[in-house]
Order: sequence, then C-alpha cells, then structure tokens
Amino acid sequence: MYDFLLILILAVLGLLAHVAKTRRWLEWVLRSIIVLIVVLEGLSVFSASADLLFNPWTSAVLTTAMLATFLSLFIPVRHFLSLLFTGLDLLVTGQILLPLIRKKLKASEYFQQKKIFVPDSIPHLIALFIYISTAAYLLLCIDPESFKMPYMPLPIPIVLGQLLSYNGIGLIILSFCGVGVFVARPYKDALARLALVKPSNVQIGIGIGLIAASFIYEYLWSLYTHQLNGQDLATKLSYYNSGTFSVIGGFVPSVILALATALCAGIGEETLVRGALQPCFGILPAALLHGMLHGQFAHAPIFIVQVAIWSALMGLVKRYTNTTTTIIGHAGFNFVTTFLFAFNP
Repeated sequence: MYDFLLILILAVLGLLAHVAKTRRWLEWVLRSIIVLIVVLEGLSVFSASADLLFNPWTSAVLTTAMLATFLSLFIPVRHFLSLLFTGLDLLVTGQILLPLIRKKLKASEYFQQKKIFVPDSIPHLIALFIYISTAAYLLLCIDPESFKMPYMPLPIPIVLGQLLSYNGIGLIILSFCGVGVFVARPYKDALARLALVKPSNVQIGIGIGLIAASFIYEYLWSLYTHQLNGQDLATKLSYYNSGTFSVIGGFVPSVILALATALCAGIGEETLVRGALQPCFGILPAALLHGMLHGQFAHAPIFIVQVAIWSALMGLVKRYTNTTTTIIGHAGFNFVTTFLFAFNP
C-alpha cells in the first residue's frame, strides 16, 4: 500500500509539471518542493553521519541524491545531461555514425534533431527529479557487504492485490500522468506519446520472437550464474521464483496468476520504462532503472545487471517498433515462466 501511495504522489507531481507550463507560479512551487527535498536529504545525511550505527553506503547514497537533485535545478547541468543522454542513445542505436556516412548531414543539426531530454522543460525537470529519487530509494535497499556472499531472500507468495496496484495500475497511472494526459495531451495523443498503438502483423511476429529470445537470454545467463562464486545463484533464483509464484489449486489458479503477472508486469513496466521514460532519458538510463526496480535482487546485483541488459535490448526493439510490440514479448515471457513456476507439474 505504501508503494502504491508513493507512486500516486509521483504521478500527481508529473501531472502538475504539465500544468506548470502555463502557470509560472506553479513551476516555482514545484521547484520549491525539490529544494525542500534537497534540504531533507541533507538533514538525513547529517543524521546518518552522527548515528552510532553509521552506514557509509546510506550516507553515500543520500549525499549523491542530494547533490544530483540540487544540481538538476540549474539549466547548464540539464543542458549537459541532454547532450549526455542523446549521445548515449545515438551510440547504443548506432545512429551516431550517420553523419559520417551521409556527408550532407551536419553533425550538430542531426544531434539537435535527435535530442531526447529537453533542458528547459519543467515536465522533464520533474521527470529527472523522480528518476533520481526513485534510484536513490532503491539503492538504499542494497547492502554492499552482501555482494560478497550474494543470496536471494526467502520466497513470499505474491499477493494479487499488490501485483495489480503496484506493477499494474500504479505504473500505468504514473506513465499517463507523466506525459500529461488530459492536461497537455488528449487521451489519444497520450497513447501515441507512450507508443501504445495497434501493432502490425510483422510487429506481432517480432513480439512473439522476443518471447523466444528472452528464454534463450535467460538460459545463457543461467549457465553463468550457476557457477558464479560457487554460489549457484541460478538455482537459488529458481527456488525463489518457485516460492514466490507458488499456488495451491492446480491448473486454473496457475493460469490466473500467470495472466495477472503477465498483464500487470508486462503492460505496467513496459508502459513506464519503454513508453514514458525511454523517450525522455534514452535506452540505457531507462533500462538501468528497470533493473533496479527488481528490488528482490538487492543482494545479488548480477540479476539487476541481467534485467538491465535485457531491458536495453527491449529498448532497441521499441525504438524501431513501438511499446505494444515489447509488451507482447514481455507479457508473453512472463506468462509462460510464471505458469511453469506456479503450476510446477
């Protein structure tokens, strides 16, 4: 419930950022909120440093978040981030080579055309604030000392209500509010901005292909993580997933849980990561946050890296298709794997 409430607060901030484009006073209210958060983070750093149980990791995360949030208020910093995000995106997609191949294409003009983070946009400023705050919140859940002896937490059967509110409805609400639905964009334009469009037959085929590709990707990683540091993390992950997605009742409950997981995680995560975040920050930053959202891997960060790389590959597919295509791949993969863990024939 707490996570869902936090998502709703962030969604309201995202919506207000679009309202602030025509109301200067509201923009300064939002900037004041960011300054207040910086002050609170500073007080938290001071409290953490003064605590007898001083945790260097907590202090480092809070300090970094405080500085990043504060610096994001300055337009030159956001101009630099725009260059960085755009350059990374062009590098990942290979489009950075086009000005060299096409002699008539001027590099500076091409770079400007492909710009994905708008420095003077208040919605993009709030999006950056939300990104930094979310990343800091997730990093605080990590204990670096556990990296030496990575482990998976005890499996707790997933609650459908939490799945619907957090992974499903919550992320979808955040995505639509983030693009300014009914404020800056009509509903249909919001769908277009999130790339939630009707897929072609070819794109449906690509989505189905992503399901198979995801299984191959998972298998190759398991070969590596089985032997990692003598921990056999792949087996631990299988045990965790089996416990998390276990159901009592057989085939029908397993199908229901698999469908709920596929639709909530597939639609919710793809709408947020691919639809809302990627056009703003680029493929790599969006994929990195996607990996960090899988907090169950806080003590085995190799799986966060695994999710982030997979997410980047999905981001590449989305760049040349749409979010609906990646939803098919993500939801289909989740459905099959969840069903196998839940039914466990």
